[in-house]
Amino acid sequence: MNRTRKGLASGLILETIFPGRCLVCGEWLLGRSDDSIPVCIECRSKIQPDTSAVTCRLCGTRLISEQGICRRCRESDFAFDTNTALFPYVGIIKELFQQLKFSGRVRLAPLFAHWAAAALAASHPGLSVIPVPTRPGRKSPQTVELIARRMEKLHGVDVRRILERAPGAQQKTLDFNQRKENLKGKILLTRGAHAAEGSNEVVLLDDVFTTGATLDACARVLREAGYQRIYGMTLVIEE
Repeated sequence: MNRTRKGLASGLILETIFPGRCLVCGEWLLGRSDDSIPVCIECRSKIQPDTSAVTCRLCGTRLISEQGICRRCRESDFAFDTNTALFPYVGIIKELFQQLKFSGRVRLAPLFAHWAAAALAASHPGLSVIPVPTRPGRKSPQTVELIARRMEKLHGVDVRRILERAPGAQQKTLDFNQRKENLKGKILLTRGAHAAEGSNEVVLLDDVFTTGATLDACARVLREAGYQRIYGMTLVIEE
């Protein structure tokens, strides 16, 4: 075992024996958490998707004055039918998400997978999940894949990895039209993937809904493959 592997193994042992503090309330986790998730049970119980909020029936953003469809979606022609956004990208959820996505706190993945699996069971029970593909060349799994793996392993969700992405510029610095152009021809069916068989409904899983361009590009490929009902599910949405 090399030095890097020894360090990782030692870190996992230490986190198991002495799991540190809750990322939400700051209290020690020892005796207050039933697993290695760095958020105590009490705080987890207080953080739940708000199912009572009035949201846009297309993208899932919370509505204040609009009715039915938000202004962003009125100007867009999305290929997906709806998007379920678990949380607005604010407050403690934003902090936890950034810890997972940018700081490598992968122990948060089971928590987000739990929320996603519960939302899937409530809104689209029994449907397969297709993760949005990451840009090639990444050395570590993308957030979407981390969540998909936990949904698959811990909650028995059927995950179909049938999309891949060709190299291209990062989306985060682009507006909607630029993102859409950037993704043209970049989302493809994986080699050996077939057209929809059996159920023609599926759920596309992504981590952040910003403009909807990524979900839209993936949905267009899936429609060409024979899927007729395509529902998005995103962990957070920028409002």
